[in-house]
Amino acid sequence: MSVASAQFDRFVAAGDRAEPSRPSLFARAGTALREARMRQAEREIGRFIEGRGGRITDALERQIERHFV
Repeated sequence: MSVASAQFDRFVAAGDRAEPSRPSLFARAGTALREARMRQAEREIGRFIEGRGGRITDALERQIERHFV
C-alpha cells in the first residue's frame, strides 16, 4: 500500500460523520448567558411598564424603545 492510499483511507465523507450528541461547553455557556440576559431585560421592561401605569400604549412603546435600545 502506498503512502497516498494509506492517508486517503483516513478521510471520512461529510455525510458519514457522527453528529455530536449535544452542544459544546462553550455553546451551552453562551446559550445560558443569552437566556439570562433576555430574562433580565424582560424583568426590567416589566418594571418600566408597571412604573408608568401598567398599560401599554404607543407612547409607552416608543419610550421603551428609546430607553432600552
